[in-house]
Amino acid sequence: MSDRAVARRYAEGFLSFAKETIGAKKGLEEIIRFGEVLSGNRELIEFFKNPEITYAEKSDFIDEIFKDSFSQETRDFVKLIAQKHRSEEALDIADESRILYYREMGIEKAVLKSAIPLAKDIVQAIKERLEAKLNKKLELETKIDPGLLGGVQATVGNMVIDGSVKRKLSELKEYLMETKVG
Repeated sequence: MSDRAVARRYAEGFLSFAKETIGAKKGLEEIIRFGEVLSGNRELIEFFKNPEITYAEKSDFIDEIFKDSFSQETRDFVKLIAQKHRSEEALDIADESRILYYREMGIEKAVLKSAIPLAKDIVQAIKERLEAKLNKKLELETKIDPGLLGGVQATVGNMVIDGSVKRKLSELKEYLMETKVG
């Protein structure tokens, strides 16, 4: 079984458990945060991988260090990951959890790129128009891409809606190249 398939199975199990206990949304937020903590700390990964440190010591460490950051349910899941030697897959488990949660909630990931930062009300208006046009709930991530020169570019799934100045200049260039002179 591939690592991604293993991560998906752990994610399914955790989200199912979280739904019954702390709620899927809170569980998702916590497991994503744990994945980020782990991915940003190589020493922590090495700690979890170290065979000389017993599971009991790892379990105590998890409870002590993460008691104010994560619910007991999430800490128990992190202990399971440590016990099964899957700490390195925590980020993949978090990613798979997000995918499963979004799918279940009917939410699709979207990326909105602009040449300069956009005001929150403009981003919200764009999001609402995209949701209405596509008839989908969107989780919108914004990114800055100075190469667009102006305008915006939205990517939803494998669809790109490109209203950038860069694209319009490219279309103008093509049109002018095709135009026959006299």
